[in-house]
Amino acid sequence: MGVPGCRRVSGYQLDRIGGGLVVSCQVPEDHPLRDTGMVARLAECAELGGAAGLRIDTPEDVLAVRERTGLPVIGQHRVPFAHRHLITPTLRLAAGLVEAGADIVAIDVTAESPSGPDLVAAVRRKFDRPVMADVSTVEEGLKAWAAGADVIGTTLSGYTARQLPTPGEPDLDLVGALAARGVRVVAEGRYRTEDQVRQAFAAGAWSVVVGDAISDPIAITGRLARVTPAATVIEAAG
Repeated sequence: MGVPGCRRVSGYQLDRIGGGLVVSCQVPEDHPLRDTGMVARLAECAELGGAAGLRIDTPEDVLAVRERTGLPVIGQHRVPFAHRHLITPTLRLAAGLVEAGADIVAIDVTAESPSGPDLVAAVRRKFDRPVMADVSTVEEGLKAWAAGADVIGTTLSGYTARQLPTPGEPDLDLVGALAARGVRVVAEGRYRTEDQVRQAFAAGAWSVVVGDAISDPIAITGRLARVTPAATVIEAAG
């Protein structure tokens, strides 16, 4: 399959995230920060901090972010599915993201998705937008790449039913395995530290996405609070 980057990067906005950090600004419905305006402000903070791109959920949030930043936007639309969410599983949902201004469309291409690689080709053909295929295994990544995906995200490694429970560390092995096969890989999923970002690029990642380690104060607080003496005492008592 050649080397990463051998396939033409389809679109200037996709090219801009190569070698950089993408910040995922997503706020679930039950979160205290759940507000479209807040998502846009988080995205603006990410831009000021040096992010190369953004990953945003739902057309409403994509549109709001578009009005506040000039960064490339990877748009997705999550829908509930069993134990997790599927990512943009239909052409109709992809259309909503494109209309809102998404530069790149993220699609779930795991074995759990009802659409799979066929949707990759359909989105590229109908909307002339680059596609990021979110996968959980090497096999899924290779199928999505063969179907024409512009980048392959390791986003869903550890989240499919057969991979539970989700590990605490990012799947650097998946990044390396896909990159070794000439796939343009976006490392995503549980990246929280500078060392992990460095390791992802060393493993062959084309770009790295970081989410709640930047944009979710609850998750950040929880990780730090768990190592305090008070938390240790509570855990021991439980």
